[in-house]
Amino acid sequence: MAARGRLERLLAAPTPFSKDDGSADPAVVAALAEQDLPHHEYLDRLLAALTASRLIVPVAAHAVGGPTQLRLGEAASAVPVHEPHTADAAQDAAELAVRLDDGHLALPVFTSAAAVAAWRADVRPVPVTPQRAAQVACAQTDQLWVLDAGTRDLRLPRPAVVALAGGEEWIPSWRNEPVQAEVASQLGAVKGVTGVAFAPGEQAELRVFIRVDASAGTPAVAAALEQCQYVMVNPAWGEFIDTVELCPVPA
Repeated sequence: MAARGRLERLLAAPTPFSKDDGSADPAVVAALAEQDLPHHEYLDRLLAALTASRLIVPVAAHAVGGPTQLRLGEAASAVPVHEPHTADAAQDAAELAVRLDDGHLALPVFTSAAAVAAWRADVRPVPVTPQRAAQVACAQTDQLWVLDAGTRDLRLPRPAVVALAGGEEWIPSWRNEPVQAEVASQLGAVKGVTGVAFAPGEQAELRVFIRVDASAGTPAVAAALEQCQYVMVNPAWGEFIDTVELCPVPA
């Protein structure tokens, strides 16, 4: 009786997605189509469109006992353990987390019900707010989304997911002056570094140019660059910078 009453309350509760037909948001489709843009501009526009829309997450017929951690491109073969769903579709979706090629765990999020079906036929699509999907990704995966797993397999920047989870605007590191100032300060303290500059990365999120004094010889330059790499692998940067390209510039 208690379970029946709970179900009735859930069915009676208002939902912002009552008229959602599972189609992709036209604004998101348009942003995805702008692949001729530089990578950083493409991601900037895509994230803006996604956060203003809704996302679809996959929910298994029965919640499984733990993250399946499928790698991208893998098909599900194990029979899931039958356990009751929570009242939170995004939290249930975390049980279907995807293991990326770099080993990180990401929440699969989709632009449409058709994209979910193309990934796995044994799950159902459930619309959720981007903020809730971000909160679950931060709590139960490595603070990452993978968009349209199985077709696009697009990994979205961790700092964008973290910012959205907290209800904040994502400011990419390539135009985040306070973050750049702190990075420059720490790298500038390394012996031999005489200048630091920034630009959007081509593959990584941020490109960091480091001017190194070459007058002390190759071993000194190598030691300076090693120390710069040590500075940039600090986990404290994780919520502000997703990936970095270090580009030494001999002085």
